[in-house]
Amino acid sequence: MDQNVTILYEKICQGDRVALGKALTLVESGLTTDRDDAIQLLSLCEKGLKGHDKSIRFAVSGSPGVGKSTLIEAIGLKAIAQGHKVGVITIDPSSSISHGSILGDKSRMTELSTSQNAFIRSSAAGSVLGGMGRRTYEMMTLVAAAGYDIIFVETVGVGQSEHLAWQFTDGFILVLQPGGGDELQGIKRGITELADIVVVNKADGDLAALAKVASAQYQNALHYFSSLREGWIPKIVTCSALKDTGIDHVWDILRLYQSTRQNEGQWEETRNKQKLFWLTWSLGITANQMLMTHPIIKQQFLEANEALLKKGVSLFKAEYEIENTMKDLFNPLPSKEIR
Repeated sequence: MDQNVTILYEKICQGDRVALGKALTLVESGLTTDRDDAIQLLSLCEKGLKGHDKSIRFAVSGSPGVGKSTLIEAIGLKAIAQGHKVGVITIDPSSSISHGSILGDKSRMTELSTSQNAFIRSSAAGSVLGGMGRRTYEMMTLVAAAGYDIIFVETVGVGQSEHLAWQFTDGFILVLQPGGGDELQGIKRGITELADIVVVNKADGDLAALAKVASAQYQNALHYFSSLREGWIPKIVTCSALKDTGIDHVWDILRLYQSTRQNEGQWEETRNKQKLFWLTWSLGITANQMLMTHPIIKQQFLEANEALLKKGVSLFKAEYEIENTMKDLFNPLPSKEIR
């Protein structure tokens, strides 16, 4: 075990925020040497958390502009006032052109970011779909090891691909804005059926009446869905994070959710399912990257691309031939014999 990694781990456990920041940068690094150190560090965190992990991890999803960051800050400040430590990981979308991200969520949680009992980290989604980043699960492990017991992951946005966020976290919070047209989506599956808690935000001023309507519509819609969490019936609550009204109620529901889920006797099984899903998902990404960059596949893909540009070549036949080559790479038998 590298001595520097051990020292970094000890500092994280002592609540050193600078050390935690360095650790998060380490796990996000794509350098091979950094990856080796990151795995050593994560293994120490995993060992330290075993039987001692008091954290609960919530995914917070919703369309842009519904007030996810404002809501997280309001709940976070409430949690800190009651003696908790709050960790926030925000996933920012990456540009498909420049591949960059703004990473500006800290500027939208100004009060929470200055608290010594809170830690906020923005992370780029990169090319990963599903509302999460490539290393989000690892980052949650680090934050939990640092003693943050209430952890929020603000996802990229809202959509049916958000199922990854549901799989990787303990609870899924869907944030809506009254009068924004989201009410019509309540009768659809996808994102709505994933929600453990639905928060209708911005329920103030002229939107207060619309918030009640939206809440009622979603309450009716949830009757059509079966609960995905054993022992828990999804709850709907209205609030105004900006005006700090209804936040006590939201916090109470979050605490009720935590006590219900952790007391059901299947908490360890739930975490094990998260780990298994992450293992399968993460290896799937690596396998795809390795396969698509394999010299034989890469060359055949380039040849197919050139052939398609000349036209007269079937797109589907080209895909079929590359697919067969992929099969041959991983199976000693000719592809025709195994199909």
